[in-house]
Amino acid sequence: MARHPFAAVNLISDPIHGYLELTKRLSRDESAAAGLPDEDVAEDDLLDTAWLQRLRRISQLQSARWVFPTAEHSRFTHGLGVMHEAGLWTRALLPSLLTALPSLDPDEPLPSEGLVVETLRVAGLLHDVGHGPFAHFFDDRVLAAFPAPHDARRAGKKQLSHEDLSQLIIERELGPIIRGLRRAPGATPERDAFGEAEQIDPRWVSFLVAKPALADPTMPRWVRLLQPLLSGVFTVDNLDYVRRDAFFTGVRVGIDVERLRRYAYVSDRGLTLYEPGVTALEGFLGARMLLYQAVYFHRTVRAIDLDLAEVFQPAIAALFGDDSPADRLADYVDLDEYALLHQAARWARGEDVVANDKRTEPGDGRVTRAVADGWRGILLRRPGWRAEAELRASYENGAFPDADVAALGADASRDVAIDLAMVDARMGDEAASRSLVVEGRDGSVIPLSRAVARVPGWALIARRYRRV
Repeated sequence: MARHPFAAVNLISDPIHGYLELTKRLSRDESAAAGLPDEDVAEDDLLDTAWLQRLRRISQLQSARWVFPTAEHSRFTHGLGVMHEAGLWTRALLPSLLTALPSLDPDEPLPSEGLVVETLRVAGLLHDVGHGPFAHFFDDRVLAAFPAPHDARRAGKKQLSHEDLSQLIIERELGPIIRGLRRAPGATPERDAFGEAEQIDPRWVSFLVAKPALADPTMPRWVRLLQPLLSGVFTVDNLDYVRRDAFFTGVRVGIDVERLRRYAYVSDRGLTLYEPGVTALEGFLGARMLLYQAVYFHRTVRAIDLDLAEVFQPAIAALFGDDSPADRLADYVDLDEYALLHQAARWARGEDVVANDKRTEPGDGRVTRAVADGWRGILLRRPGWRAEAELRASYENGAFPDADVAALGADASRDVAIDLAMVDARMGDEAASRSLVVEGRDGSVIPLSRAVARVPGWALIARRYRRV
């Protein structure tokens, strides 16, 4: 009697994508009955590691949670959504990818569909695994003080970022599980199982999540061709977070992701979008810009960020010390928002607090009275800054509105702060041409700035804040 096809896959309900699939480990007898290869691990083993479960305790929207009460989603749920989106895009692009590969690299064997799909799914799941508490704020206020590990594929020096930590975690901590995966989700062995002797190299996943994008001719050509799905004009990352963040903050945006996907393919020039899909790309970029202006750059969100800027680094130093997380991954796995906010609540109550003129030692769990008072205001949603003037502008590269921004004034002592919130709304043509080709109906290449001309190059909200 044929077995039901559900033993190998779990379903996860998601408000953005409907149902997400996740492979679950089968015994050898179960694998044989389903016509699947023997396996020692599956995606659910990856999901149940301390590194992935930690992402439940890191919010997706950091300080915006204090402004948008329903924005309580985490990096964990976002990672699941990106994993799903990566699988959809890879399956859609696979026919054109397999058509383009023989002419681009005739000596490279064609990979199985299961291997390609699962590699991109794992990259989607793990792209944010290196995030710290308050996510991008942690990058700017803590990680940027340290150099990134040396990488010969990158010219010059680079400041440490969560992507660098993600690469280290993927290669050093999660590599054995990644190598042990043997299939993508699905009930069709010929399509979903890896080929004989195929396995995912964790370095492929590390390469895919790196930012800025790396150039590495040693990577399989198919990995390089699909790299823009994680670091291009539109990515499986931002195709999820724009919809997810909008949903959980109540911001209404309309994005035709399916049209974008249907008109995308892989050509000998790389990831390509056929001209009829440009309207969907323009709509997506416009929705992304709206979300930045309505949510990420909200005046109260930015006011809270000004408060955080004064207390965040001392708080992390008190909890974690002043070492680079890249040198202490075993300890970094325990640094999350639950740990930070629990300790911040204790500081706000006066525990582990010293006078402002006393010294604290890195990692001793203590902060000054000023830092404790700052956290009290943040936890109780009482920003110490109020916006009193605002400028909104859009511009192209090299046309920053200096005079208009200067009219807002300048930072003054501790009482006035000029806050500049900028988003690269379209990406410049030079950078975009390396990750996305827009092909016209006549076969010509259309520069991105002309294809989506209604989307500005940059959008800015500049504000003058006064301390309350």
